[in-house]
Amino acid sequence: MKKFDVSILSASILLVGLAVLGVYQASEQERDPALVKAGDTSITQYQLYDEMKSLYGKQMLNELVAQSLIKQEAKLQNITVSKEDVDKEINGMKQQIGSEEAFKNYLDSMGMNEEKLRNQLQLLMTRDKLLDKAFPVTEEQIQQYYNANKDQMGSPAPELDKVRDQIKNVLVESNRSENYGKWMESLEKNHKVEWYDPSFAESAAESAADSAQTQTEAPIK
Repeated sequence: MKKFDVSILSASILLVGLAVLGVYQASEQERDPALVKAGDTSITQYQLYDEMKSLYGKQMLNELVAQSLIKQEAKLQNITVSKEDVDKEINGMKQQIGSEEAFKNYLDSMGMNEEKLRNQLQLLMTRDKLLDKAFPVTEEQIQQYYNANKDQMGSPAPELDKVRDQIKNVLVESNRSENYGKWMESLEKNHKVEWYDPSFAESAAESAADSAQTQTEAPIK
């Protein structure tokens, strides 16, 4: 199972808070109820929303843009992820965590349930399918990686055909990581993303590059 990517999951948890707090535009006192009283001071719902927007708003909005573009591009290219594929990932996670109870506790700690996890996994796997189609691993890449690392694969080094699949898996992750930013930038242009609030004008590609997981190319052994 591929390394689990929690960036979108974390963002979705923040989104819940922002969505709940952002259902109104507070101006009158009755529309900005107090959440807590600290001594002689009241902390209001809008104060909390404004602080969360300041801290997480740009990241959250860019996450939402990225999610929307991935879904639109998948529909355009007729890219889908089957229930069986998602089941395989879920089962792999359960095996890693150890038990159904531990798995449930893990989801509870993330503020999620299995249905939400499935939705997020489907999005991540859709993204990966799109990236793999846009930036496929080439035979030249495989050969170059083999030549550069075969001395570390054993003595004598295994034949290329025997480690081809392992090398390809390493390069798939590398291609995704290296190309995600420019790929997202191309989606923004193709789908004509417009930013109406200048304070959020950082592109989803730039935001993604800041939070993207870095995959290290470890030699095949």
